[in-house]
Amino acid sequence: MHRSLFFLGGIIALLAVAVVCPATTALAMGFPEKPDSENFFVDEAGLIKPEDAKEINHIALMLLIDEKVPIYVVTIRSLADYDASGYSIEGYAADLFDNWGIGSEDRNYGMLLLVSKGDRKARIELGADWGREYDRQSREVMDSLIIPAFKRGDYSLGIVQGVQGMNSMARGLSLPKPKAPWWALPLMIIGLIGLIALIYNLFKTGRSGWAWAIIAALAVALFFILRNAAQNSGSGGGFGGGFSGGGGATGSW
Repeated sequence: MHRSLFFLGGIIALLAVAVVCPATTALAMGFPEKPDSENFFVDEAGLIKPEDAKEINHIALMLLIDEKVPIYVVTIRSLADYDASGYSIEGYAADLFDNWGIGSEDRNYGMLLLVSKGDRKARIELGADWGREYDRQSREVMDSLIIPAFKRGDYSLGIVQGVQGMNSMARGLSLPKPKAPWWALPLMIIGLIGLIALIYNLFKTGRSGWAWAIIAALAVALFFILRNAAQNSGSGGGFGGGFSGGGGATGSW
């Protein structure tokens, strides 16, 4: 009898630990402080340039006034800084969204862009009223406007382009085209000169010239570029009791 009671007591103790531990972990996890009423971003990682900060605030304010849709940007050094190293970027973004209450209960169309520099992860998180109908657009914003700039080390450009894309998405407009890097035009000119030289060599020397070696090297490089792209594809007055659950997109670099 005593042994049965002891065994039952042990089971109850284990169940209590299982219930209490997740709650304790959730309470221990921290979040950045909400921005003041004049700003729509928190830049803990120091990624946003002053001119881009002004652009983010302007876009977010106009969208809030025109469409009652709040956009917020948060950059952090790492999830570990907020005792969330065991969390996915998706889980932390959703909890941050809910903790801040982005959006409102009667119009839950908030949008959040979270960037964790140290984890090399970014997440677009949408309020529940979006209903997961904008996952494809969120993925396009992430893959075409944010991540390419991050891979070049231009975090500020990627963030402001992401906000521009989210703004267009909320307004039902076509997404903006990504801004070409400064070296794009010189590279195109060099490529054109190289193409002319390649064609000239083909006509002049036939199969014995260096042009065929260049073509073979380009074919190999193109193969690896396409394979890498295939492997990496697919994969927020805004605080009023809104909550996440409307989908979004995640990216890494």
